[in-house]
Amino acid sequence: MSYSKRKRYRVRYDRIVGVAAVFIVLLILLVSCCKSCGNDSKNKADESSVIPTSSKEDKDNDKSDKENGDGENAGDSVPDDTETIYTSVSAMPNEIYTGDLVLVNKEHEYSFPASEEESGITPIYEMASDSYQFRDYEISLASKTISALNTMMDAYYSKNGNTDIMVISGYRTKEEQDEMSDTDVKGGYSEYHTGLNFDLGIFPEGENSYYYTPDGSYSWINDNCANYGFILRYPEGKEDKTGMDSSTYKFRYVGVPHALYMKENDLCLEEYINELKNHTSDGEHLKVSGTEKKYEIYYVPADPSANTDIPVPADKNYTISGNNVDGFIVTVEI
Repeated sequence: MSYSKRKRYRVRYDRIVGVAAVFIVLLILLVSCCKSCGNDSKNKADESSVIPTSSKEDKDNDKSDKENGDGENAGDSVPDDTETIYTSVSAMPNEIYTGDLVLVNKEHEYSFPASEEESGITPIYEMASDSYQFRDYEISLASKTISALNTMMDAYYSKNGNTDIMVISGYRTKEEQDEMSDTDVKGGYSEYHTGLNFDLGIFPEGENSYYYTPDGSYSWINDNCANYGFILRYPEGKEDKTGMDSSTYKFRYVGVPHALYMKENDLCLEEYINELKNHTSDGEHLKVSGTEKKYEIYYVPADPSANTDIPVPADKNYTISGNNVDGFIVTVEI
């Protein structure tokens, strides 16, 4: 038997391992390269789309750079969110004769409403609180006057505990004024026609009565009446302005902000009406602070031959009163 002789090859495992190692190294390098390129691309994209954050110190420094000495931006102005937006209402010429601030005296005649319903005149007994007295069932006042008087007298009673004060005179018709023998004010020129004006007396139980004077505990009325919208109508020292003798017992309702300003600045109603003409709608408004609210007040001259467009805030409470002379007074709650 013969055998053929074949060449036998030896497997070199050391070479295989070397080649594999080289291949693995190349693969790692390739993956690393791809990952590095991807991260570079991502970082560039992130840099272009992400807004960097600042520390509080950075923000404070930036704010300091942008603001001037008054705390306002030195660059483009920023709109004031608190700026009042105005619209307008139309008032007819005869509306200057109505409202809480109508001035009635010997020179300015009162314009009576067409009906009692429009006047708001109400018998005081229908509304009066138990904190004060009224002379009889014939006395009437404007309902808004009675409401404010109730609030004031209730506060007075809580403070002093007596009901000595009495309303002794109120609304008068033109005919009733002409029948008055103790005055030279003719019918039509009396503030009693408005229902905003009244007289006070003091009627202590078991004692003689007399006209109101601010003595003792009664002085609380003079000290606090402005907080409820009342003024002493004919104060001492203003006779040349009012055309009337001074009086300690004649009061007038004008509304809280007006009463406060008049008291603080020692003005009678005639002076105050003139003062308001310095505060027009397009000028500097008169600013008054009450105990609970703040107000801005301004004057709008009336067009005597046509309706008057009165600028008013679109988003705030306001009232409009004629002055019975030549224009309108707008009172805005701030």
